[in-house]
Amino acid sequence: MWLINEDGSQLRKVKTHAEGESCTHEFWVPDGSALMYVSYMKGRQQRHICRFDPQSGSDEVLMEMPACSHLMSNHDGSLLVGDGSGTPVDVQDAQGYSIQNDPWLYVFDAKRRRQARLAAHNSSWRVLDGDRQVTHPHPSFTPDDRQVLFTSDVEGKPALYLAELPEQLFD
Repeated sequence: MWLINEDGSQLRKVKTHAEGESCTHEFWVPDGSALMYVSYMKGRQQRHICRFDPQSGSDEVLMEMPACSHLMSNHDGSLLVGDGSGTPVDVQDAQGYSIQNDPWLYVFDAKRRRQARLAAHNSSWRVLDGDRQVTHPHPSFTPDDRQVLFTSDVEGKPALYLAELPEQLFD
């Protein structure tokens, strides 16, 4: 995994992958403070949320997480949300990454290293009209961090839903 400035300068390595390691769903925290991604090893159920600081070059494992297909943070990266998933369909050797389907949305407190189930998304993950992404939940926070917006086809067709974040979610 590498970073490079838009003008082609400052090529730098974020991470060297270990044998059998997959790093997926890389994204920038919206305020630009970090690059985050999910790391997992072939044959292991554990997934890890990782954070790379582009200023210091520090790459750290924040916490373990359930298998989520998509991960996104709020504006400053203090909260993350992920959608529980099943066996990934985008790896060549799916048998090495086999997991049970998980219908939950998870919220992660990155500072206190805690997680909680928020709501069931119950997505089918099916391909619809040739598009394999349209039924995926792709959760994200509302700007005020009070709700999570996500997609589900639980009622037949993909639709948008909002799940409220309870005040005491992690208690």
